[in-house]
Amino acid sequence: MTVYAYQTWAELEERLKTTKTVLFPVGSTEQHGHHIGVGADWIQADAIANRVGEKCDALVLPTLCYGVSGHHKEFTGTLTLSTETYTQAIYEILESLARYSVKRVVFMNGHGGNNTGLTLAAKRARDDFGMLCAICTWWDILANEKLFGNPAEQHAGYAETSFTLASRPEAVRMELANCMATKQVDDDIQFTRAGMARYKNGVVRIPLQTVDVTDTGSMTETHPDDNPHVFDYSMITPEFAENLMNKVVDWMCSFMKDFDKMKETEPNIKRP
Repeated sequence: MTVYAYQTWAELEERLKTTKTVLFPVGSTEQHGHHIGVGADWIQADAIANRVGEKCDALVLPTLCYGVSGHHKEFTGTLTLSTETYTQAIYEILESLARYSVKRVVFMNGHGGNNTGLTLAAKRARDDFGMLCAICTWWDILANEKLFGNPAEQHAGYAETSFTLASRPEAVRMELANCMATKQVDDDIQFTRAGMARYKNGVVRIPLQTVDVTDTGSMTETHPDDNPHVFDYSMITPEFAENLMNKVVDWMCSFMKDFDKMKETEPNIKRP
């Protein structure tokens, strides 16, 4: 692994003559219920990225620890940037990388609230520098997996607890672990998460704050009929956490290799 922050400018100048793809971990500092520290999102992204770097010799950028977390602000300890500020910051980092001939950037993103800003910045970098970016999240990588009957994408759920446990066990209070079912306030409009609800045979987007759908900060991110409150975390052992981490790291290593050599499409606009 090459840790970007540990290199001198001359060493980076030499490395970037042959390295066109870099790995950029990003996260946030926000509440994660009663049992996970507020650094969970960046801690997870940092650990995954550094393990990927060690396994496949990726060039790993310093982790960005702050993200777009305004929807968590009612819970003490959350530090947030606006989407506009975050987008601009990411874009200017991509601009800096382009200056030194970096062509591709893989984001290891630990926080869903960052996706809009990452996408906007990546599109601008594509237009301005021809740079190609990929945005990876552990919940997308595990989208087809169930963890003891629960989806991977839960706020302070089984997966997120596992990744934090495998990264920084001192940031986990397992004796306080819980994942709260999405709070309901209406018989007809049924929330599945903060921002999404079921209505009759369809779904509707209703932007909410996290505090609107959970009292503790943890969230199942599903309807209570699909996933009720979770209080039993006894199966989330260090061994389970390590195996889940390795699965994501292996996927990322494979993707980094294939993304680095992926051919770009040639524009072929057909006119009448």
